[in-house]
Amino acid sequence: MSRILIVDDEVEILKPLESMLMEENFRVRSFSNPLNALEFLRTQSVDLAIFDIKMPELNGLDLLRHAREIHPGLPIIFLSSKNEDADQLVGFSIGADDYVGKPFTKQLLLLRVKAVLRRHAPMTNPTMKLIEVGSLVIDRERHLVQWEGQGIELTVTECLLLISLAERPGTVRKRQQLMDACYDGAVFVSDRTIDSHIRNIRGKFKAVDGTAEPIGTIQGLGYKLKL
Repeated sequence: MSRILIVDDEVEILKPLESMLMEENFRVRSFSNPLNALEFLRTQSVDLAIFDIKMPELNGLDLLRHAREIHPGLPIIFLSSKNEDADQLVGFSIGADDYVGKPFTKQLLLLRVKAVLRRHAPMTNPTMKLIEVGSLVIDRERHLVQWEGQGIELTVTECLLLISLAERPGTVRKRQQLMDACYDGAVFVSDRTIDSHIRNIRGKFKAVDGTAEPIGTIQGLGYKLKL
């Protein structure tokens, strides 16, 4: 039974959302105060967090940063009252796994929640091996990435995107192919979302090795692993 944390200062949204997920047999803990939620995360672990973006005291963007310091691999979905590309790009740029705009239907939210949980679930196929390309090593089962022996913290979505590139090093992968590898078929994202994930991955590699340039851009086509 997956454990889900919800943080939203609008109680009229928080309580129905909590009930909806509990009806689907999720274990749910909810908070209207983000600071209380952060204290909870210091002593408890969850499988997925849902954060509203616009909140007093601590907004969802800052809450994500603090939550990831405590639980680096925690999958996070953002809620926002503004269904705009700008909100999505900000959320994805700091490592959110998905985004749902308010108002949303029960069916849509459940699809997103289940899709993120599936992407985050460890692979159990014993035949799956490490991907090793040059200085890059990826453990597909545990979603762990190393570059020249140094760990790189990627979100689940970023890791799936990198795996898609690393499985065919040197081969150009179109944006649609990368979307298919990273997202459930019921989830729509724009080309700019993939570009944002690529920027994040590049930045994280640069943070551990200033000369690292593992992903190349092929104008008008897509991306490839350059190793």
